[in-house]
Formats: sequence, C-alpha cells, structure tokens
Amino acid sequence: MIIKEMDHIETNDPLLQAGFCAESQLAFYLKREFKDDPLFLIFNNLRFEKAGDACQIDHLVLHRYGMIIIESKSVTTRVEVNELGEWKRWFNNAWQGMPSPILQAQRQGKFIKDYLEANVETLLNKKLFGNQSHFTKMPIDVLVAISDSGIINRPKSDKLDIVCKADQIPDKIKGISTAYRKKDSLFNFSLEIAYELEKDEIPRISQFLLVHNQPAKINVSSNINSKSTNNSNQPSSDITNPSISKPIATDKPTPLPKKIIPVPPSNHQQSDISHKPIIKTVKPTSTNTCSHCQSPNLSIAYVHSYFFKCNDCSKNTAIKNICTSCGDRAKIRKSGLQFFSECEKCNTSRLFHTNF
Repeated sequence: MIIKEMDHIETNDPLLQAGFCAESQLAFYLKREFKDDPLFLIFNNLRFEKAGDACQIDHLVLHRYGMIIIESKSVTTRVEVNELGEWKRWFNNAWQGMPSPILQAQRQGKFIKDYLEANVETLLNKKLFGNQSHFTKMPIDVLVAISDSGIINRPKSDKLDIVCKADQIPDKIKGISTAYRKKDSLFNFSLEIAYELEKDEIPRISQFLLVHNQPAKINVSSNINSKSTNNSNQPSSDITNPSISKPIATDKPTPLPKKIIPVPPSNHQQSDISHKPIIKTVKPTSTNTCSHCQSPNLSIAYVHSYFFKCNDCSKNTAIKNICTSCGDRAKIRKSGLQFFSECEKCNTSRLFHTNF
C-alpha cells in the first residue's frame, strides 16, 4: 500500500527537477506494483531531524521482516563502480566522481534505526517475561535505483545486485521479502531466526513515520545559477544529486489535481512546474480516538458523510475536522487509504488519517 505519496516541489533548479523526476519514476513503479498489497507499506520522500542532523530518504518500504531503503539516482548516461566500490558518472563528456549511493542509503538506515529505537517502548511490544523488543536487530536492506535510461557498468568481481534500473526495483523488494519468509518457514533447518514485526506494531511504526516526517524547505525562487551555491555548513539531508543531466521522461502523464501535493511521474510536468500554486503542508497529527472506548484503532468510513468506525468496539464516532491554524471547519479529501484535512482559508493540506 502507498502510505505516503511523493511530495511535489516548486523549483527552477534543474538539479532538483532531475532528482524529483527520478524519484517520481520509481514512485510510479512502486505504486503500480504495491498499491493494493497490504504486506508492503510504501513511503516516498521521508525526512527526519534529530540533534542537529537530518536524514532524507527517497523511498522506504516497511514489511513484516524489517525495512528497505531505496536511493534514487537520476542518470541519463552511465555510472560505473570499480572493484573498491568507488562510483563515477559520465557527465558533460567526462567522467566525474560521485558519492556512493549504497553508503548513503546505509547511513540513512542507521539513522532511522536509531531514531526508532529512541521511541521503542511506544512502538514495539514487550515479549515473554516483560522483555522489551528492540529495533537494533531489525534488518534494513538497501537498494539503489538508476533511471531507466541510464547504463550501469559493474565491477567484474561483483554483480552488485542491489543496484539496478528503476523498473526492476519491485521484483527486488519481493525477492528480499521472500528470502526472509523462507527463514521464518517451518522448513528452515538453520539456527538463524528471522526478525519479525508483530501485526499491531506495523501500523504504529507507520503512523510514527508520518507524524515525525519533516519536509525540507525548498527555495522556490532558486534559479539555474543556484546550483553553484555551497551549503556545506548545513546538515546533510541528501536532497540534491550532484552532476545530474537533464530530466528524464517517465511513464504516462497524469495532470496535477487542485490542492494535491503528491503526484505520480509525468512526461510533461517539468514544462509547467513553475506555474502550479504553492501549497503549504502541515505535519500530520494522530490524536483521533473512539469516543466510546478511547481506542485509536479507527478507520474512516462514508455513508452520507465521513465518520470514524472503531475497529475494536465497532461503534461510530463523529469527525470534528477543524483547521488547527484558523479554527474554521475544514474539508476532508480522500486519496487511496489516506484522508487529508484541507482548509481553503489558510491554503493548507495535512494528512488527517490513514486507514489500514
């Protein structure tokens, strides 16, 4: 299931545009493959801050055996990896060195594991004899997605299976999950025990990621000369991709609906990206509870209007959708399993609830 769609960006910077295009391309493949699959929860464009550090994750997959972090790279020419794991790309008719996206994704994995562990008592259940479960042993696999139009030159001594074209990523994700499932099988005679999240832990982790996501502030007035600005003193958030050539074309275009921030990839969205309205996003909250049993295990349903249906006591609760900024009544917009609270007066849109 797609839990978090792509965040739309407003910028004239060709580097940011190309990076957004590559991420949109992969987001399209992920949505096409997993939009109706409850075993894989897909998050696009997550960003977290902690103690002056920032972590930007292009795509994150949450499944019963752990997580998968996918780093998207916009490559319209060639990338090459040598025997020492050093990366370079062909740009402007010359080879240029670049940071390893594998190491980049691994650093993101360490950050998110530490970030979750700091809240382990509220996210994970206690096991037998009251022992607390932990995220320290949770596996976080990494994948690197290269644009479909790019060419990958691999080292002779390593197939480098975790680096592939964007359209191959869904199969890689299912392969990783299958490998863990075999370890968890009764026919697994090895001593290795697979890490497994409990059924009620997964929605708690999912909601935690949504609530604590802090979108990066993009300078909408940036122009083509802004790429020469050096921001080395700011925390590394992995937002920009160095040495990116022109944006890549993706699959069939989808027009941007009014007041929607997430968008699928488009062949033509780059041509009018500077003309779309700027929508202010608000960090989602998770204070909704059943008015009868106070359970947070709710789903939004619709008959003549939207209301909460408690999954524990089966009773209904009215939705009081009030804008947190101005206090006026806001509207509810449904997008898949996500419900957004939108205030026309404040021009804001925030994630209000996600059905599981």
